[in-house]
Amino acid sequence: MPKYKVLRPIEHNQSLYLPAGSAAPPRTSSASHGQEIPVDAAGTIELDDDQARALVHGQIAPAPEAPRAGADRKPTRR
Repeated sequence: MPKYKVLRPIEHNQSLYLPAGSAAPPRTSSASHGQEIPVDAAGTIELDDDQARALVHGQIAPAPEAPRAGADRKPTRR
C-alpha cells in the first residue's frame, strides 16, 4: 500500500495518526466510540487508493519516495 504524509489528525483502523513532530500521548480516546486507541505520531500512514480518495479535506499528501540506491551520486564524465 502507498504511504502518505499525515497533514492533519486522522482516526483510522482503531488508531489516531498525527503529523510528524506532534506532541502526543501514547493513547487517547476515540472520537467515534470513546474507547482508548493508540496514537501514531510518526507522520505517515499507509492507505490504499480508495481509502486515500475518501480523505478530501487536506488530511494527507503523497509521501516523498525514498531515493533509489545511488541516486545521490553525480554522473561521471568520460
